[in-house]
Amino acid sequence: MLGKLKPYLLRYRSLLVIIVFLMAIVALLGGFTISMITPIVSAIFGKEYASSGPPLFRFLIDWVDTGLPISSMFRLAIALIIVYGVKFPLSLLLFFFSYNFEQKIIEDLRTELFTKLTHLSLKFHTNSNTGELLSKITNDTEKIQYALWRGIIHLGRHLFMLIVYIGLALWASWRLFLISIVLVPLTLWFLNLVGMRVRGRFTNLRKIRGKLNAMAVEMLKGIKIIKAFNMENTEVERFKRMNRFYRRSYVKSQVLKEILPEFSEVLGAILASLILVSGGILIFKGIITPDKFLIFLGSIVLAQNPLRQVYLAYGDMQHGLANMESVLEVLEKDEYVEDRGTRVLKEFNNRIEYRNVSFSYQGNIPVLKDINLVIKRGETIAIVGHTGSGKTTLVNLLLRFFDPSEGQVLIDGIDIREFTLKSLREKIGYVSQDVILFNDTIRNNILYARPDAGEKELEKAIQRSRLDRILDHFPKGLDTEIGEMGERLSGGEKQLISLARVVLKNPEILVLDEATSALDAESENLLQSALGEILENKTVIVIAHRLSTTQNADRIVVLEKGSIVEVGNHSELLSKNGLYAKLYRLQFTENGEA
Repeated sequence: MLGKLKPYLLRYRSLLVIIVFLMAIVALLGGFTISMITPIVSAIFGKEYASSGPPLFRFLIDWVDTGLPISSMFRLAIALIIVYGVKFPLSLLLFFFSYNFEQKIIEDLRTELFTKLTHLSLKFHTNSNTGELLSKITNDTEKIQYALWRGIIHLGRHLFMLIVYIGLALWASWRLFLISIVLVPLTLWFLNLVGMRVRGRFTNLRKIRGKLNAMAVEMLKGIKIIKAFNMENTEVERFKRMNRFYRRSYVKSQVLKEILPEFSEVLGAILASLILVSGGILIFKGIITPDKFLIFLGSIVLAQNPLRQVYLAYGDMQHGLANMESVLEVLEKDEYVEDRGTRVLKEFNNRIEYRNVSFSYQGNIPVLKDINLVIKRGETIAIVGHTGSGKTTLVNLLLRFFDPSEGQVLIDGIDIREFTLKSLREKIGYVSQDVILFNDTIRNNILYARPDAGEKELEKAIQRSRLDRILDHFPKGLDTEIGEMGERLSGGEKQLISLARVVLKNPEILVLDEATSALDAESENLLQSALGEILENKTVIVIAHRLSTTQNADRIVVLEKGSIVEVGNHSELLSKNGLYAKLYRLQFTENGEA
């Protein structure tokens, strides 16, 4: 899993080189303090009790050690001020570059994830949980910092410090060093055992967090229904149970992660005991000088903190990689409507044809079966049928939200897969029953169809859609913010904005998913008035839920369980007394609409 982060790390290799360089310098400056034990021992006890000091710091040791105690201490104080004066800005630089490095990678991952979700097929989104996808974009990408900052950068910084301290310990006494590493195999075994369990725990925790997020999204989207059925307390209790489960899982995961650094302290205590006994024996036998013993002891003691941080960083890395795994689940998805077409659909001249088309969302369950249908240019076709008969799927295939499992959809005799997606969808306008608007101004929601449209084109679209007749209702006119999903608007206002958007696009083929079914009489009259003008010279496909809208269609296509069972105009189908007539009678009485 860590290897999959490599491409992101290498994008900023120059920044990574700077960070590694600064880590090394800061670690070396940290080792200076231990090295100054040599001139201190020499000044207090005499040169015969001290060595010449570690080679890396010898030039500073020689400058500090004048042979005179007072003078040496004075120079040591100056050296400490200089070294830590240099270390301070370098440490700040290290933090600056490290945080930049971390956030650049998280920014890239978040952008790639958003881009991927934007381009994945509608089929993927249909089968996915919106709350969990939202959690991946926000929470999971953010928590990858555990793998980057604390797992890689933090780990690297403390590993450099460990190298310096271990280097000093080796110089001071290789014998004591060999004694001190007897616990390493046990440490590595324990590290691997606990580390894998930590990763498993945090993978499970991420899934629970996704469910929590999904519950919150469902509550916010379904707040009207919740209130209408007096289910507020039920929803709160359901959330409490999941939240409580998350808390318990989180605590268990964090405690497991903390075992690693705490275990290092136990090892440190055992190690210190071994070193004290062994070091005393080596000094008494004259094998090492007191300053070397003190440097070794100081190095091992100071190494405990970076060692503890290394253990902690390893646990954090597993936490971060669990979230990286979640992000990669989406980034590695390959559910696209392939845009391999090379032809540009410049104009629609003749007809749309569904030829032997079958489709299923989940393999063995067909939604459409052997559909054969021709729609001529300029025709208005109404598609009717029971819920689940395949009406929406039929037009989704034309827009290439999905591709047929079998058969072809053709425009002017050419399989639509041969056209670029961009040119195909530019020719088709879509007005849905459930209007999708964005949290922006009315103006920008209309211009979504053609961001480069001029002011005159915008005004014309507003007039043709009859939106100009209600603009006075809005405090800032076209620049009124409409809220999330247009929540500050009525159903009629939303539909008129949606209609203005498709008018501005001016497509040759128009798909209407019963755009008036949920409106009041006044809004419906306004919308029908606009549609009467807009539909002229267009090829129109209407998904009809209310059969009152089918009577003026040139032809009506009746679907039942994914198959076409009847085709004809309103009068013809009524006279056949088949499924259409049955559906019609269900909605109408002899005196009018029920």
